[in-house]
Amino acid sequence: MKTIFLDEVDSTNNYLKAHCNELSDQTAVTALRQVAGKGRLGHLWEGCEEMLPLSILFKNPPEPENLSARAGLAVCEALEEALEKPLEKAVSKQFSAGIKWPNDIILENHKVCGILCESVRVGACLNVICGIGINIAQSENYFKQAGLPNGGSILSITGLSIDRNELFERVAERVIFRCAMPFHECFDEYKKRVLNIGREVRLIKNGAEKIAFAEDVSEQGFLICRDENSVFEVNSGEVSVRGKEGYI
Repeated sequence: MKTIFLDEVDSTNNYLKAHCNELSDQTAVTALRQVAGKGRLGHLWEGCEEMLPLSILFKNPPEPENLSARAGLAVCEALEEALEKPLEKAVSKQFSAGIKWPNDIILENHKVCGILCESVRVGACLNVICGIGINIAQSENYFKQAGLPNGGSILSITGLSIDRNELFERVAERVIFRCAMPFHECFDEYKKRVLNIGREVRLIKNGAEKIAFAEDVSEQGFLICRDENSVFEVNSGEVSVRGKEGYI
């Protein structure tokens, strides 16, 4: 794994897009400040020193269609590992991270991370850039002022300080490890993390909403839902999924 540390960038995803030809597979980049990042569905995401924006370049990865799911599992595992060390000297509570399908990472009922994977084809090579944004040290007031009552940072939720660079390397290494594995080898662990299963969800597509019940996750990583008419699969590229009462 090659790592790149930048002072400022428009977005770490854009940096890898612009330099993918000269960079090696599994290059990971982060920046102290990200001024034009984005999340799913075009949402803006700017990063400062209290956040951790990072992106990883995968060249011709196996099963690119569910790379985001494997990355979500990896981020959950990396966050829990990162929190174990300070807990030894602080409190005895163990924190568990989960996935609000398709790509939000939840800690103690608050979103601490989002994932955005983008594909870029260069000739015969399909590059997938996995962008990850983690809230590390913003205060509760930061999220209130931003109108994000369900958002949180590692510090505001757990009271624990995490070294930014160590977390970058830990997350990148874990994502690379999981994304090199076939999805079926990750599936059981991934499914355990999906918080939507067994809950009512609101599906949003082309401005229209409907309520459904999330029953399961398919072996391809799709959310299996049921409404009054049928059972159907939801692809993350087709709809936005939220817990009916907001973030889980």
